[in-house]
Order: sequence, then C-alpha cells, then structure tokens
Amino acid sequence: MIANKHVCQLLVFLLISAQQAFAQDVLIYKNVKLEEAIGLALQHNKKLKIKNINADVSKLREKDLKNEKLPDIEFLTSFSVLSNINQYQSGVTNPSTSYEVPRIKYNFTLEASIPIYTGGKLKAEEEKAEVETEIADLRVKKEERDVKLEIITAYLNALHIQEQQALISEKMHEDTLVIRQTEKLKLNGAVTYNDVLRTKLQLSNHQMAYSELEKDYAILEHQIKTILALPEEASFTISTKELLSADSYTAELNDLVEEAYQKSEVLHINKKEIELKELDKKIVRSNVLPQISGGGEYGYNYPNFMFFPPEPYLYRFGAVGVNLKMPLSNFYKNKVKMKMVNKQISQAKIEVEEREELIRHDVFAAQRKLDEVNKKIKIAEEAIGQAKENYRIVKVKYSNQLSLITELIDADNAWLEAESNLISLQINRQLKYYQLQYILGNI
Repeated sequence: MIANKHVCQLLVFLLISAQQAFAQDVLIYKNVKLEEAIGLALQHNKKLKIKNINADVSKLREKDLKNEKLPDIEFLTSFSVLSNINQYQSGVTNPSTSYEVPRIKYNFTLEASIPIYTGGKLKAEEEKAEVETEIADLRVKKEERDVKLEIITAYLNALHIQEQQALISEKMHEDTLVIRQTEKLKLNGAVTYNDVLRTKLQLSNHQMAYSELEKDYAILEHQIKTILALPEEASFTISTKELLSADSYTAELNDLVEEAYQKSEVLHINKKEIELKELDKKIVRSNVLPQISGGGEYGYNYPNFMFFPPEPYLYRFGAVGVNLKMPLSNFYKNKVKMKMVNKQISQAKIEVEEREELIRHDVFAAQRKLDEVNKKIKIAEEAIGQAKENYRIVKVKYSNQLSLITELIDADNAWLEAESNLISLQINRQLKYYQLQYILGNI
C-alpha cells in the first residue's frame, strides 16, 4: 500500500511538471495594446517580410551589377590524343602527304578581359539597379503603413463590438426589470400573458445579438493574431483602452494635398518609374555605340603548332590587346526600340499625373467624410437625449397602464438604436481620422 502511494505521488508530480513545462512553452500575449500590436506586426508580419526580402534582393542585384566592371579571369586547360597530319598538296583527289606529330597535346592558359567602353550601358544599368533598390525600399514603407492601418482598423472594430456589447448588456438588465414589472402587472390582472411573452422575447433578441457580437469579437481577435503572424497555439487577447481620442485635423485642402504628395510612396514610385524608363532609353541608345574591351592571354602549350610540321616542344605564348565591336545592324534595328521606350516614358509621366489627381481626390474625400461624421455626431447626441426622454415617458405611462407594451418596446428599441448609432459614429470618426492620416503619409 505504501509503495502504491509513493508511485501515485510520483505520477502526480510528473504530470504537474509536464503541465508546467507545456505552459511555459505556450506564448502568452495578454491585453496587447495597439502600439504593442503594431510593433509585433513590424517584426513578424509575413507580407512585410516578403517586401523586406525583395528589398534585400534589389540591393544584392545592385552590388552584382557593379561587379560587371571587374575583369573576367579564366583558367583553361585541355588534354588530347592527336593523329598524324595528312596534307593534300595536289588536291583532295590525289594521295596526301603524311606528317608525324606528337601523340599528346595539352595546354594551360590564363585569359583575362575587362570592359573599357560600352556606350554607357554598364553605368546606366548600375543607376537603374540603384533606382530599383529605392523603389523596393518605398514598397517596404508602403507595406508597413498598410499593416499599421489594417491593425488600427481591426482594433477600432473590436472596440465597436465591445461598446455594443456593453450597451446591449445594459439593455438586457433593463429587460429583466421590465419583465418583473410586467409579471407583477399580470398578477394584478392589469396586463395579459402576451405582454409578458413580448418582454421576454425582447430579452431573447438582445441575448442573441450579444452572442453574435461575441462570435464576431473572437473572429476579429484571431484576425489580428493572424496579421501579427503569431503561432496558433499562442494565447492572445487585445486591449482597446484609450483608442478613442479627440484628435482633429483642420487645414486647407491644398496644404493637405501637398503633404500627401511629399509622403506618398506610390507617387514616388511612379516618379522613379520615369527614371527607370529614362535609363532604359540610355541603354537602348548604347546599342548603336562601339564597345571596347581590353584583354590578354598567357599560357603553356604542347606541342608547338607555330611551326609546320608541329615540333615536340613545350612553349610559352602570350598576347595583350584591345577589341572593338561595332554593331552596325543596330543602326536600323534600334529605331523601333527607341520609339517604344519613348512611348513608355510618356506613359510613365501620365501615370504620375493620374496618381496626383487620385491623391487629391482621396484627400478631398477623406476630409469631407471626417467633417460629415463630426456633424452627424452632434445630431446623434441630441437624438439620444430625445430617445431617452421618450423611453422614460412611455415607461411611466406603461406603469400607469396608459400605454401598450409594444409602445414601450418600440421606445426601448429607438433608444438602443440612438445609442448604438452614436457609438458607431464616434468610432467611425476615429477611423476616418486615421484614414486621412494614412492618405497624408503620417501612418
């Protein structure tokens, strides 16, 4: 019995230790605030990692193109078994004269070449790689801002759900009070059982709405967890405290548009595309210019084929010189390519103009929407006071049997709708503010 007791104690101890070890392995992110979530996203978000890798590849491509200016050095060696040389001195139809040569042939040669002038092609390709690196960095910044706005939007949606839950929770408490009041009135014969059912149905509807919000909130938290690229087994909850603020942004439209122009990554990318097309034009133009390269070779060869018949001696031989290549056919082939690249430059310039127009419209629309929400909030605040007073009056009348239960429920729903509308508008105002800041490049 004592031995069994010790075995059981040992098993319990091992089980508790295993549970503690497992709990330590599970990551816990509790009450993560907005700023903390953004920090986690910048570290772990998959889309952002892809953009960063693309930027790194662009930088490596830039370094690789700079290596094109370095000399190309090659070491060559070969080994062969040779036959005799048969020379037809009197024509191929007459017997040939045979000359013996050494049976073995081998060589060791070192060759080197370096571009001296390529018509500006290498320089243009280097500059193009630098511009592509700048574009890749701009795309990283754009993706960072996209991720930030995505998280902000999700957090504000979560706050909206929480506020709606709190509101419906208050209404469910109010429903229980009305149900008790209605049941007392029924006992006194003042109302029918149908009135009791209507009040309970109102509570059931609110309970279903609350349950639906719970489901939406769980999905939203999982969505944020996915954006942050956290492990599935990690425990994660968010904190929506201090999300709402009284931030306002009053400025002239032209000033806002100018600010957006300066900070828009997409606009800068479009402008960089013009630079790329201009560099493509330089590369196309270099196709009709001469290409000069220097080079040389030095090596050991056996046998000596510099004499005839070949002599069975190892010899050294080297050469240094300059090569010039003139692509004459490109003088007529290049005309179409030049026309094509000029069209592409014109297209890129129009795309910049179009992007500027879109940014101006986005700033205009975001500013107007923010102003509209501010106006609606004032109206909604007045509506809440009216709906609350209406509910109070109808409830007093219902207590005195001067109104029907349907009127009380309608007044209750009107009050709920007014409060829910104000919550939606307040959170929507905050979202519109952040969206304006995103368009201006401040997020």
